[in-house]
Amino acid sequence: MQKTILTAVSIMVAGMTLIFFIQSSNNRFSIVTADNGQTYQVDKRSGQTWLIDGKKKIPVEDPNAPRPILEEFEMDAKEVAKLSVEARLSKGTFLGKVYNGSHIPLTRVVLKVTAKEPNGTLRWTRDLTEGMFVKPMTTGRFAMSVTDGDDLGEVTWTVVKAFSRPMTNKSQAGR
Repeated sequence: MQKTILTAVSIMVAGMTLIFFIQSSNNRFSIVTADNGQTYQVDKRSGQTWLIDGKKKIPVEDPNAPRPILEEFEMDAKEVAKLSVEARLSKGTFLGKVYNGSHIPLTRVVLKVTAKEPNGTLRWTRDLTEGMFVKPMTTGRFAMSVTDGDDLGEVTWTVVKAFSRPMTNKSQAGR
């Protein structure tokens, strides 16, 4: 009787150990997106980190090393004219999408939004800004909270300013 119990417990412990090792090897890597939009793969066991750039994995020697911060610059009028914005105001949120028709990445946009009463009188005009990263020739989305945005008539917007940052050699998208 005791041999049977001892054998059953030994088999259960061996099985649980096997399941633990299989599960930990399947759950070994994590995909992480940083604040700057870059994607990394991290080995949870060793801490080894790789930067994922398209289809390439580039090893990162020191994941704690500071990354260079690329400063924004204002896009010129020709590049701003290549931006196309579709938006609407819904339940206190100004939401929409921006198509970046330029050949440089878009990092931030400033929109002048004008809201009118249902009878056509002006209720308010505001400059709203939203940080985003939109690659060249692609579309990005935005959502901005707006106070006093209920029961409005016509809402119009124009792009006042747009910002970008220098392109890097690593990525065509400028990251």
